[in-house]
Amino acid sequence: MVPQNMKYLRRLHGLTQDQLSRKLGIKRPSIGAYEEGRANPPIDVLKTMSRLFSVSVDDLLKKDLCKIRETPSLIPIDKPKTAPLVSEPAVTDVPSLATIFDQFYTPPTAPSRQSSMADLAPKPPQPVAIPAVEPPKPPVVSYQAGGFPTPPTFNNAFENSSSANIVQAPLPESEKNTLKTVAYVRKGQLQEYIEKFQNPEFTKRLPTLAFPMLGDGHYRAFEAGEDFQYPGALLVGQFVANWYDIADGKTYILVARNLGVVCRRVFNQVKIKGTLLLSSDKTTIPTFEVPLKDVLEAWEIKAFFSTTLPEPTVSLDHLRHLVTQMQEELNRIKK
Repeated sequence: MVPQNMKYLRRLHGLTQDQLSRKLGIKRPSIGAYEEGRANPPIDVLKTMSRLFSVSVDDLLKKDLCKIRETPSLIPIDKPKTAPLVSEPAVTDVPSLATIFDQFYTPPTAPSRQSSMADLAPKPPQPVAIPAVEPPKPPVVSYQAGGFPTPPTFNNAFENSSSANIVQAPLPESEKNTLKTVAYVRKGQLQEYIEKFQNPEFTKRLPTLAFPMLGDGHYRAFEAGEDFQYPGALLVGQFVANWYDIADGKTYILVARNLGVVCRRVFNQVKIKGTLLLSSDKTTIPTFEVPLKDVLEAWEIKAFFSTTLPEPTVSLDHLRHLVTQMQEELNRIKK
């Protein structure tokens, strides 16, 4: 019921989408996405809306507020009582016709004899200055290095309800190019990144790299630690906006409270337990769960670049032994 209730409360209080976005501290396009059902507002936005309109979060989610207009708490904020459109005059004595003439009719005054005929001649109409009206400009969306709006937020809210997939807004045509500019986080910056990952001033200072062959989306690169098969490799991740887009068995870079920045193979258990199960391809690293509410960012790894080549899957000694056996078999056949 959030889209219907949000639109109803905004109109009830006489607010535009732009005014409501300023009161909630979010961008105006987000209001349109929430009211049209293309996106679900995070829990902090729901709480702010609850305080703003004096409506509980539970009512926002489950009740049709349009049908309970008599609720005393639904009083428009910052607005005086609405005056009637037509004010009816008080019943008084009917005024005489002479009184009405005296009030609204003023006889024309004769021009003074000293006025010249030129003064009495009709003057040409003066040109009326028409103010120039500029056409409305499209909203400007600022993009940081990495090709995503400032700042992206990960939806880590789950309240045991079924969620429809969000239709992500496409990037502008100017951003759709074959060469992606990706912000790069070094291993020595990981702790600072956890503290300032949503600070535009910090993200703008990150070094950038240009990569081909990356599709549409928001990307960021991280230097891999010891939990990846090739430490020191460059992991390029695509930003995941919603927890239900995390697919079982895929490898992600997760930024989480009390955990830091880790690279793990993830299994989505949110609908069952409200957690993500993190597993490593290295047998020495244990498997454990992390609560969804502690996850700050999720990046699905789409590519990695390493100066270390993978180890051969077959032992060289074993290959030599097979070659020796084949040589002996050939010699036996020749005899």
